[in-house]
This record gives sequence, C-alpha cells and structure tokens, in this order.
Amino acid sequence: MQHLSIERQLEAQISTLAHRHLTEPTFASRVSRQSDASEIARVRSKLTNLTSGPNVKDILALVERITLAPGKIILKLDPKGFAEALDIDVDALDADTLKINAPFQLRKRGVETKIILAETPRNRDEASIRNIALAHHWLERIKAGETFGDIARTDGISKRCVQHMIDLAFLAPAIIRDVLAGEQPLGFTSDWCKARTLPSDWQDQRALLATL
Repeated sequence: MQHLSIERQLEAQISTLAHRHLTEPTFASRVSRQSDASEIARVRSKLTNLTSGPNVKDILALVERITLAPGKIILKLDPKGFAEALDIDVDALDADTLKINAPFQLRKRGVETKIILAETPRNRDEASIRNIALAHHWLERIKAGETFGDIARTDGISKRCVQHMIDLAFLAPAIIRDVLAGEQPLGFTSDWCKARTLPSDWQDQRALLATL
C-alpha cells in the first residue's frame, strides 16, 4: 500500500511540476524559436486551454521521460505530443524548454513517506516576471510593425508606460534567470526599472544591479 501511495504522490507531483512549468509567464514566448507576436498569443491561448479545466489531466500524457536522481527530479516533455497539443511544427520547438528540473525531498512521518517538491522561491517577484514576459510580447509586436501608440490603444494603457516597460525586453539573460529563480537583488523590481533608463550593455546592467 505504501508503494502504491508513493506512486500516486509521484504522479500528482509530476503533474504539478509540469503545470507550473507550462504556466510560467515567459514560457509561451520561449517555446518556439520562430514566434512572432500573433504566434505567441495563439500559443498562450493553447497553453491556457491545456492547463485549465478538464484538460489538466492531459498534461501527464505529454511527459516522455522521468528521471529521479538524489534530491532531484527531471522531466522531459514529448516533442511530438507537445507540438501537436500546441499545433506548432515540432522542428520549431526550443528543446531546452521541454526539460524540467526540480529539487525534491522524501519525508518520512512514522510509516508514511511523502514526496515534497521544492517551494517557489520566497524572493520570487511574480509582477516582474509577468512584466518581463509582457515586454518581450510587446517587442515582438513592434517588430511586426506596431507602434508604441498602437500597443497603448490596444492594451488600454499609456504610451509612456509601454516606452518604460519595453526596456525589460532587453535585460541580460543572466538577470532574467535570476528573476525567474527569485535570486535577484531585493531592490530590483519592475517598478524600479520603469523609474529609470536601463543601460543597453548587459555588463553595465549587472554592475548597476550590484549597487542595490
């Protein structure tokens, strides 16, 4: 009975882990190497359908391989199944986005064993993550021919807000990774970014954040 219980726990935790990965704010813009603004919006809609309501159970079917290592669980999503679910070309998928790594622990309480996934980092700034994803989305729309004014009118915000927020699309990849991991300086928020003009050079950006 204990063995079956652990299997059910593992299945539930894998589903939770995959769901968390697929609902990451920046995932829709990263999963395809050929995404423009309209494609990102379409993929985001597909992901919303996949990760909500009765379709949630289909997430497990997309897991191709599960690897358990000491203190770590590694998932690999099935490229063909995932491409079919999102209705995109399998060759356009970014393979790195299909790999999920997460720490976990086995905790014993009497005769009961529980599988515990690591919690979301306490310092993780979800507002900044959403705004970075939004900035990348706006940048793709600008590349497709829209102006700051077009985006402001369509999204119901001020042109000035778009102009300030767009800088988040040019953050150094290392800074974005820190934000996603909740390891950015405490003073670094999207509001802090909007209040100043960020240097375009990635090394200068890191030097500026080092002062926070």
